[in-house]
Amino acid sequence: MKEGKCAALVLAAVLLSGCGAAEQTADPSAASSSGDGLAVVVSVAPTESAAGSTEIMGAARTQGSDRELTEEEILAAYDRAVTACEWFNLNPLPCGGPVVLEDGIGYQRVEYAGFDTLDDLRTYLRSLFSEEVITRLLSEGAQIPRYRDIDGELYVHPGGREADPEKGSASASVEQKEDGSYLINVTVDLLDNDQATVAGVECYAFPYQEVNGRWVFTDFQLAY
Repeated sequence: MKEGKCAALVLAAVLLSGCGAAEQTADPSAASSSGDGLAVVVSVAPTESAAGSTEIMGAARTQGSDRELTEEEILAAYDRAVTACEWFNLNPLPCGGPVVLEDGIGYQRVEYAGFDTLDDLRTYLRSLFSEEVITRLLSEGAQIPRYRDIDGELYVHPGGREADPEKGSASASVEQKEDGSYLINVTVDLLDNDQATVAGVECYAFPYQEVNGRWVFTDFQLAY
């Protein structure tokens, strides 16, 4: 993946947390892209975890149409995509109940309205991402998949990481391409050692395209 960076990316240390921890959302958050040689970055600040998953699922379905999408629609889809991507990186979906071991790995049942099985989660992800991105997120063939069905119910391996403390605020804008697709261009502040002074910026873009009648992100990855 080619990354059009304005400054070097500094990786955050990975810290584990319990399930059901508060989600961290972008400021206006972003992700990375490999399609068309694009990449994306996001900066975040802690917020409380999402509660009304029914509203999220209803709002997330941006259907393809002949008209041009509005900037508000695209940025709203972008925010939902960041939140969904965080379920696999920073803070998993809320969970509870006894720990169940699968292949020696502990899982707990997801407690989030509308997500009863892995197919439910996959269906929601299809309202936001291309199949390539979904395959990467679910990582069902991985040694430790984040989500899996156990006895017909959706379970999650709890734990996550904190956002990169060396990333500051971010700004996002929408650009329409000649082929009718869109890019979200994101600029993220890179902080000095004091985590307050802006020492540089990092610039990325990621694509939002119509695929099989639905607008989705064809590449997406948290970069904070």
